[in-house]
Amino acid sequence: MNNTKKLHQWLQAGLITPAQQAAILAFEAEHPQRSNWWLYSLMILGTAIIGLGVISLIAANWADIPDNIKLGADFALLGLLAIGIHWQYPNRQHGVWFEVLLVGFMLLCLASIGLIAQIYHIGGKWYHALLFWAVITSLLSLFARNLFTRLFWVTLFLHGVVWSTIALTSHDFSHRMEELPAALLFTPLLAALLYYLAVYVKQLHGYANSLFFWFQLSAMVALAFVDIARSGGEMHDYQTLWYLPAYVAAAILAAGILLHQEYRLLNRLLLLGALGLLLLYYHPDLLFSGAQRYTLFGTSTHADVSFWQADDIRAPLLTLLILFLYAVHAGNTGHQRAFNLVTFLIGLRFVILYFQAMGGLAATGIGLIVSGSLIINLAWLWYKGRNRLRQWTKGLHS
Repeated sequence: MNNTKKLHQWLQAGLITPAQQAAILAFEAEHPQRSNWWLYSLMILGTAIIGLGVISLIAANWADIPDNIKLGADFALLGLLAIGIHWQYPNRQHGVWFEVLLVGFMLLCLASIGLIAQIYHIGGKWYHALLFWAVITSLLSLFARNLFTRLFWVTLFLHGVVWSTIALTSHDFSHRMEELPAALLFTPLLAALLYYLAVYVKQLHGYANSLFFWFQLSAMVALAFVDIARSGGEMHDYQTLWYLPAYVAAAILAAGILLHQEYRLLNRLLLLGALGLLLLYYHPDLLFSGAQRYTLFGTSTHADVSFWQADDIRAPLLTLLILFLYAVHAGNTGHQRAFNLVTFLIGLRFVILYFQAMGGLAATGIGLIVSGSLIINLAWLWYKGRNRLRQWTKGLHS
């Protein structure tokens, strides 16, 4: 809904006067919004396509090009982009070319690392290259004004830090990705820690939204992964040493939560509870035994396993409890989008748990009717009750 329609509705409701409506419209006409995200996206997409075309032309004759010409052309192009960035710097607040040249320069820096490593046969891993690139472009990324540029830098930076750190704790960092659970646990904790840092340090405010996005996305992925793994009786052969970076990050994060001045006691307890349960979820053998009671969409049950001792019952209950704690925190602190997303995930996990418990009965005619009705009712209840539930969480006090 545009501003004109909103102002008309407010006028009809008696919230503003006709004079106020005219003044607001006049102000908006004199100060148009210049941040056209679609223009930035198309310009950056066009730049990326041009870069791919240049790369394809060079790759076709790569073996015939001398190394000194490769390096010379690379540094010459870096120099031209740097001159362009300096030329467009005075117009960085309103111009689109500054962001396009900035992204192009950062991409070319990453390509230059690969080129130098290829020419001089420098050994190393891809995550080391990402981490080195993030370090040398960190100051440059501070001048970015577009969200895409900052998100791009944060994404590669997090990948470089996470995998480089996990590799330090693994003497035999294999291609089988056995350390994946440790990386999935470490990522949201690191993103949350850096998010708090970006909120408190003024120079890093521009990274806060990107870090918060990666915190929520990586947390959902980590929770979904461990839920599936635990429900299937997996994750019993992982070394505790792999989780050491996550434990260190969790300890620092817990201290930050306790010292957060804007959080009430309730919010501190909710976040610490969710953090502790997530760490417990990933512990190799503290809570889960590998025993299952139900077979997903199957007909057989393991009768010798009690209801509360089955991993495929404990896992979803632990997932629901973690989501519930974070949903209450999000609602209590006014994060409406996060609250709606998490409450939706709670309802979705309930539906999956129903299919797990029902097994083959859910695939019968009556079972499908009941399942469809359950999904419709849960969706309706969530849509109708989410505002009241959010108001309830806002009213909670310590």
